[in-house]
Amino acid sequence: MRAGKLLILALVLLTATRLGLVSLEEVSPAEAYYDLCAKIPAAAYFDGPAGTAALTGALGNFSRFSAPLWALAATLACFQLIRRIGDERRAAWTALALNALPIFNVEALRAGPLLPALTFALLALDFSWRAFAAERRGLLWWLAAGLALGLATCFAYAAWALAPAIVLFTLCSAKHRRADDVFGLLVFLFVPAFMLAPALVWNASQDWIPLAGGTWQTLWQFDFSGFFVTLAQLLSAFSPLVFPALLVVWVAAFRGAQAHVRVRFLFLIALPGVGLCLYFALRGQYAGFLFLLAAPLLIDKVLTVISSRSRGRVLAWVMFLPAVVFSVFGLIGSFRAGEGWKEAAGEVRNLFLEKSAEGGEGLFLIAGDAPIAAVLGYHLRDDLIPPAGHPTVYVAESQDISNQFGLWPGYGDFVDAVQPADEFFTEQKGENPFMGRNALYLSRESANDVPQAIKAAFESVTFLKSLPGAGGDPEPLYIYLCVNYQTLPL
Repeated sequence: MRAGKLLILALVLLTATRLGLVSLEEVSPAEAYYDLCAKIPAAAYFDGPAGTAALTGALGNFSRFSAPLWALAATLACFQLIRRIGDERRAAWTALALNALPIFNVEALRAGPLLPALTFALLALDFSWRAFAAERRGLLWWLAAGLALGLATCFAYAAWALAPAIVLFTLCSAKHRRADDVFGLLVFLFVPAFMLAPALVWNASQDWIPLAGGTWQTLWQFDFSGFFVTLAQLLSAFSPLVFPALLVVWVAAFRGAQAHVRVRFLFLIALPGVGLCLYFALRGQYAGFLFLLAAPLLIDKVLTVISSRSRGRVLAWVMFLPAVVFSVFGLIGSFRAGEGWKEAAGEVRNLFLEKSAEGGEGLFLIAGDAPIAAVLGYHLRDDLIPPAGHPTVYVAESQDISNQFGLWPGYGDFVDAVQPADEFFTEQKGENPFMGRNALYLSRESANDVPQAIKAAFESVTFLKSLPGAGGDPEPLYIYLCVNYQTLPL
C-alpha cells in the first residue's frame, strides 16, 4: 500500500475514533473556561489570545468536536510541509508519527488553542518554503505565510517565535537579499503583527501583566529544582525515547546547516521552539507547545536517520511504541478531567434551590479556584442568569490576578451610586449590591482550611456537605453556606 493511501486510511480511523471518544467525554474545566470567555468577549484574555474563545463561541455546543478535526488538519498540514521539502513517503510516516505523540493525542480530544495554532504554524512554514523556492509570485506566498502565521498567533502568542526564524533562514541565502525578497519578508511580518495588534492593545491596557507574566528580573531567574519536574513533563508529553532523539538530531543538524539548505531550514526553524522550550524548562516552566512547533521537522529527520540503518522499521517501532503507551495514559487523564463535575453541579443546584426557598434571597455562588468556577458555571448556565459581564460562579475575592476571573466583575466590587451608602462617609459614593446576601462556597478546602477571604467577609461560614472528588482529583469537594456578606475589611 502506498504511503499516501495508508495515511488517508489511518486518518479516517483516527478521526472517527477521536470523535467517538469526544462524544463520551464530559466537559473539562478548561473547555468550560473557554466557553465562559466566549460569553464575555474581549480582544484577548489573561490566558492568551482570543482565538479559542471566539471559535468556541462560533461553534457553540459543537466546539468540543472541533478538537479531532483540528488534529486532522494539523496532520494534513504536516504531511504537506514535509512532502514539500522531502517526498511523499517521508511525509506520510512523519504525519503518522506526529499522531503517536502523547501531547498531540491529548489535545486531539479537548478543545483548546494548541492544535489550531500548530495547524496554521505548519501552513505558514509550507507557504514560506514556497515563497523561498518561488521564481515568480513569491510575494503572494509571503502574504499567505503571514496570514497563516497571524491566524496561529490568534490562538497562541508563542507561534510568533517562528517569524524571526523564517526571516533568518531566508536572509542566510545571498540570492534572497534582493529588494523583492526583503519586501516580501516585510509583508510577511506586517500581516501577523497587524492581526495581533488588538491583543497587544488589550495587554497594554493591563500593563502587560498577562503577556509578560513577570518582570525584567525574572528573565534570568532560574529554578533548577523545577527543571527536573518540567523535564519529566516534557518526557511524558513527547515520550522518553522520542524527546531526546529529537534533541539529538537538532544538535546534529548544526553541522550540515551551512552546506545544505534543507538542513538549514530544519535547524533554524526548530531553533526558537527548542531553545525557548529549554529556557523555560530551566525556569521551571512547561512550554511543550514551543517544542511541538519544532517536532514535525525533527521527526522527519529522525525517521530519515532510522530508515538509513539496518532494521530501520524495528528501530522506529521501538522508538514510537512507548509514545503510544504514554498516549493511552494521557487519554485516560483527559477523560478523568471531566468526570464528576456534572454530578457536583447537580448537588449545588439542589442546595441552591433549597437555601433560596428558606429565605436566602439573592443567594450567589463562589468557587475556590477558577477551574471549579468555570466548570460549575458551565453546568449551571441554564439555571442561573448572572448580571451582564459577570461569570455564573465567582472566584473567592483576592488581590491576586492570575486568570481572567481577576479582571471580570466580582462580588467584592463596588458600583457607582447616586447617594453614598453611609451619610457620614460622603467621599465614597459606591455601593456593593452583594452586601447582606448569602452565598454557597464550593472548594476542596476542609473546614479548618477555608481561606480568610471567605471567613472575614461573611458573618458565618457553615459546612453543609461533602461531595466525591471530581476531575480526577481524589480530594472531596466541600460545600459551605456563607451568611450575610459584609465585604473584606481593609
